[in-house]
Amino acid sequence: MLLHHERAIQKMDEYGFDAIVAAIPRNVYYASGYWTRISEFGFQENHAAVIIPRDPDKPATLILPEFAVAALLEHPTWIPAVRPTEFLNTSIIAHEPEPVRLDPLQADVERLYQEKVVANLAPNIVAAMIDALKALGLASSRVAFDDLRLAQHVQADLSGLRVLDAHDCWLDIRKVKTQKEIELLRAGARINQDAIYEILPMIRPGVVWKDIATHFRHFIMDRGANLISSQKALQFGAEYGGEFFPDLMFESNDWKVFDGQCIIFETWGTYANYAFDCSRTVHVGEPPRDYADMCAAIAAGQQEVEKHIRAGVTTHDLFLIASKVIDSMPVPTPRKTLLFLHSLGLDIIEQPSTYPAFGQIKSFELEENTVLNYEFLYFGHTLESSYLITKNGFECFHTMPQQLMVVAAGESVGASR
Repeated sequence: MLLHHERAIQKMDEYGFDAIVAAIPRNVYYASGYWTRISEFGFQENHAAVIIPRDPDKPATLILPEFAVAALLEHPTWIPAVRPTEFLNTSIIAHEPEPVRLDPLQADVERLYQEKVVANLAPNIVAAMIDALKALGLASSRVAFDDLRLAQHVQADLSGLRVLDAHDCWLDIRKVKTQKEIELLRAGARINQDAIYEILPMIRPGVVWKDIATHFRHFIMDRGANLISSQKALQFGAEYGGEFFPDLMFESNDWKVFDGQCIIFETWGTYANYAFDCSRTVHVGEPPRDYADMCAAIAAGQQEVEKHIRAGVTTHDLFLIASKVIDSMPVPTPRKTLLFLHSLGLDIIEQPSTYPAFGQIKSFELEENTVLNYEFLYFGHTLESSYLITKNGFECFHTMPQQLMVVAAGESVGASR
């Protein structure tokens, strides 16, 4: 299971919650394993929710559209209690007698109902949540919601309910990954790295970048992963006003590779909803000595800071350490180096600190089984990898060199022989 249930109970104790509710799709997936194609539709209105009580004697409850009960056959849930709701009148059709039995599916769905479903069909998610909280003895308790619109509608009926914001708590719970999550994150990082190695031989002068990006995209998708920004695929690098800028994240993929070019890979995607994120720089042809020296200095600085990544250290500690390293780097304008530290999981940038976490950077402590992305970005060169914090240090998910990669310029595509 994805949910770190023991940590969830511990955090509810710390925050003073009697229960915590997930209604944002990623939190629902994390809490229950429930995910269907409609989870990807981007609805602003919740269609499923999970209640995790702090009291282990109270059953965790999954609320979902009735038609999606059958989805639990494909992706089983550990949650013992399921409450179905109506969804766009689909239940009206479902409750009509079938002209024939649709076994084995129908028999397995009936068995699932007997094992999991604990309530009659509710007209909507609000009504189902109200009934569930009453049944769990939580109608006058301190319940934290990750979606306060749902909370307000529930509280309108349950006047004794104390509503709290669960956003920070869910991120705090998710900061420490379960073994299942680690397996998914490691697999995604491996697919991403393999895709980078796959396209390296394609990078030669005259090749149109969109052809390389398309090959990268297909390689990723053929292995069951997805790109977060599929149109761009390989994020950095674009032309503006007829000039190529290696750090530009515009959509243009129509530029052609040229000899002497530096290309920055910034590759974002997901595998089973878990993010992967990696950056490397490639130079087309032998790099000039001053550029090679600059990249070597940045790599040395990145690796010096990397030595301090371990459990018990905060991202603020790492920032202070990195600031001293950056100041001493023999590169032009060293303070143009961006140090970026973020947790990685169901979101590509998880900041397990108080809301709002974006803006002025806030600190969080690294714990065993936190997954940290650490990026050392100097304009024209960048290095980024994913690190699993272990008991005695870290495991880097990426094995490719943390330094400038060079591809031979070779013969330009279309050149005359």
